[in-house]
Amino acid sequence: MTTTDNIASFSHSFHIYNHCTDKSGLLRVKTLCDLLNDVAEMHTVYQRADVATLNQNGMTWMLRRILLSMPELPAQGANVSVTTWNPELSGLLVPRLYRVSGKDKDCLHAFAYTEWLMVNLHTMRPERPTEMMKSIAGLSDERIPAGVPLLSRAEQKTGFMPDDNWSEACCFKAGYADIDFNGHLTQSSYIQRMIDAHEFSFLERHRMRDIEVVYAHEIKPESTFYVRFRREGDMVSYVVLNQERNLLHAWARARWQ
Repeated sequence: MTTTDNIASFSHSFHIYNHCTDKSGLLRVKTLCDLLNDVAEMHTVYQRADVATLNQNGMTWMLRRILLSMPELPAQGANVSVTTWNPELSGLLVPRLYRVSGKDKDCLHAFAYTEWLMVNLHTMRPERPTEMMKSIAGLSDERIPAGVPLLSRAEQKTGFMPDDNWSEACCFKAGYADIDFNGHLTQSSYIQRMIDAHEFSFLERHRMRDIEVVYAHEIKPESTFYVRFRREGDMVSYVVLNQERNLLHAWARARWQ
């Protein structure tokens, strides 16, 4: 396990053990998302923008959107390097990019674009990025392939509500292991529940290649929520609904192969 760090970008290496992989021996999508978050957390320590530091000022991080592409998920036994950095800021949003590569840097296992918000813990409303974040964003010259959004701009803003053409609602409960440092369901758990809503036979034959998720309303501990989906060719749209099924916690679209 090795680490390379500076304010502009941060890299950390991981070994893919058996418990990190699925039935086919490939890295689980949820575990991949967790690794991305781990490396981002390590980087924010060097940026003096980690959760603990923000909490001292009544702030925290919340993920608004992720666009994740997985050309070739690493298999059990592989060693991978996860690199993260911040491009230039955009209004209230703090973008963060990731690259997951093998021993050969040209071996691109996955890459991701995320949008984060600095949120006031007292009002739970977004606030503008700190001067520190403004000064260090855009310093890295790292590049990744341009991810193609799966959601239209309108869908990114408002999402979509299911109708009779969508799957039956699959019920879940936010358990203790699903809760993050903000006291809400982790973003990777949303994605895992979307995957879990599919039949086993579908998952045996298909692999998620890309996914874009927008997170709108947090899911609190012990809350009941529902996942519904609609398949259109290799694309699958998802919604995560509250117990009353009248509020969108999140929505997404994924490409399966």
